[in-house]
Amino acid sequence: MPSPDPSSRAKKYRLLATVCAVVTALILVVTFVPDFEAHRAPNESEGVFAFFAERLGEAALCEKISWAAFQRYSVLFGGGGASYARSDCFESVAVRNRDRAVCWNVRPLVDMDPFSAGYSALACRRHVTEGGHGYASIAWETEIRAFQTLGYDVDQLHLEGVIEPAIRPIDVYRSLERKPGIGDRVQAILANPDPSLSSDDKNLLAHLGAVVTGDARWCERIPARDTAVTEQAPFRDWCYLTLAYNARDARICDRMTPAASEPKVIRDKALGMRPDIAEQLSLQANCMRIGKWVGPYPHYGPEESRDAVQIRRLVAALGYEWPRARDWPPYQIAEYYSRFLDALNDDPQRDATHQAVRAKLIRRIDARSRLP
Repeated sequence: MPSPDPSSRAKKYRLLATVCAVVTALILVVTFVPDFEAHRAPNESEGVFAFFAERLGEAALCEKISWAAFQRYSVLFGGGGASYARSDCFESVAVRNRDRAVCWNVRPLVDMDPFSAGYSALACRRHVTEGGHGYASIAWETEIRAFQTLGYDVDQLHLEGVIEPAIRPIDVYRSLERKPGIGDRVQAILANPDPSLSSDDKNLLAHLGAVVTGDARWCERIPARDTAVTEQAPFRDWCYLTLAYNARDARICDRMTPAASEPKVIRDKALGMRPDIAEQLSLQANCMRIGKWVGPYPHYGPEESRDAVQIRRLVAALGYEWPRARDWPPYQIAEYYSRFLDALNDDPQRDATHQAVRAKLIRRIDARSRLP
């Protein structure tokens, strides 16, 4: 039997070596991760960058996370395995945006760890296809410090134009009814009114005093000709009606303008409405129905201003400081900042204001090497 040709055998070895080298290189490529040997736990700053990246759906912010940031997951809480914080960030954005193209930023491309739950670019594409959505989260205090570092103030955030004020003027005004000694303060102001207060200011204060004390004599301070803003009714009569219902006392209704003399009734009659029907629809007739009321009685609060400037003026006149959102508990401040982030994702592509505010926030985050 002839012996194998040495040159043929050498070719086979060379081919085998080449195949092994290609396979090894391919394995290295698909499993390669930068800074492979520099494993460490993600720091607070990297957690913040991941938080903003996911909440804003901005993959570029994930690049601020080092490849050295590495974490392992327990079998009980993470399905087992390990992953890179940067890759997790890219995957979160990909799943959130339903964008499988972002997954090619995830490393490794293929996870060769038999104990891993599949943290890789290919697994990321599968997760995007499967759907789902998970919110990144950080500690309340961390989120607050991050926004402060970025130059945002919880009391001024509404000026960005995408979220309502943290402290709503109407809520501040509604809280006045529950302030201790508010009746005495109103009494002092109306006894010696500030020249800067308008007649409408005084009417609102008189109604506030009436509701707080339950004393119908406060209503007499309101001129009969003036109108309540929210009800488009004679303010003095509206004052009597609210007190009557709060006290469940129809006798207060007797102080109101008689139904036949009410401007609305006179107008309705002039327009051809039957006099008896017009009078049944009057404010006084409504007040007199207290005794026939079915169900829980309503509680009327003070007439509310629709003017934020007027509310601030009244609060200042009463001697109260305007509340500040920065004095809220941390969870409430963090919740408000999170609502700001949510607002930036409400169809931002169709709203120039949202686009501009979102772009400004991303620029500020991108300009930081660390947060908070």
